[in-house]
Amino acid sequence: MMKLRPNRNWMTKMMALGFLVGTPIGYAVTEEPSIDASSTEAASDETGTIYLPEGYPETIMFPAGSKLVSASGGQPPEYEIRNYNVTAETDLPVESVVEFYEGMLAKKGFDILEVEKGNATLIRFGAPGLDDASVMIMDMYGDGTTTFTISLLMEPEPE
Repeated sequence: MMKLRPNRNWMTKMMALGFLVGTPIGYAVTEEPSIDASSTEAASDETGTIYLPEGYPETIMFPAGSKLVSASGGQPPEYEIRNYNVTAETDLPVESVVEFYEGMLAKKGFDILEVEKGNATLIRFGAPGLDDASVMIMDMYGDGTTTFTISLLMEPEPE
């Protein structure tokens, strides 16, 4: 079972990339203690621990029990445009994760622009400072593990 894990991560990344190429990018952050947000220096360290990228917004959280699978982006504030792609997994059912994001985004003041349901659920949302934002939620393997990818494209900060 442990040998299948790298293949699963690779497949998750490839599926997320395929969806991201054809869909808008999204915005996010976490308060969940199981996700280490203490380092903004690197996406991972020598132990393989994955961290949220530098500058990742603190307004979007992950469902309880989520485990960070991959994280990229996070250019320093001096960059004009920043983007973030974060993928995590949870044992919660897809519907619970969809409800979590719909409720959390509305509560935090984000505008939910569109919800597309199919093999995966895509929630597009917006707010000042975001050029494009989405969260894609799916149970890719039918094993009860829900994978979600948050994609953000930040607008340049006004001068």
